[in-house]
Amino acid sequence: MESLLLFFPEIELPVLLTEEMKDSFESENEMLPRELIDSYLAQWEQQIDEFTEFIPCFRLPAQEHFTALVYWKGSLLRYEYVIVTLDKKWNFISRKVIASTVVEGDKINRSIASIEPDLTINIIAGHETEGKDYDPARSRLYSMEILANGELIFDSDYRAINN
Repeated sequence: MESLLLFFPEIELPVLLTEEMKDSFESENEMLPRELIDSYLAQWEQQIDEFTEFIPCFRLPAQEHFTALVYWKGSLLRYEYVIVTLDKKWNFISRKVIASTVVEGDKINRSIASIEPDLTINIIAGHETEGKDYDPARSRLYSMEILANGELIFDSDYRAINN
């Protein structure tokens, strides 16, 4: 596991995850060797094929009871930022997609995420349809929290951005 962590530099919070940030992570971080993907990420991911790509992004600042890694996963018409938490013995705790771009027919669903110093993750999600202007009033704000034990939970209350 220590060899995997070398690919995930620790960062300071807050951090914003957008589509454009992928290029920064790709140019600044070393690519994960296939053996690390097979040994670790394959355990956390349900759908991996020969076209699936992974880019290590970062590790959250050290926590007492867990380690949190964020990576980018790219597959056919689906691009996601994933957060995984592991306990101090490197056992899996939780996994969630926190930002993404997903193409479904003529609709593009997008979300961006901000991870705050208090380990709250704010996610803004919206969509656009081919030939129609994006309507920000239809976007939604979601909130997620990383608990002290490393569990990732969504706030049950979500609301429209403009409400």
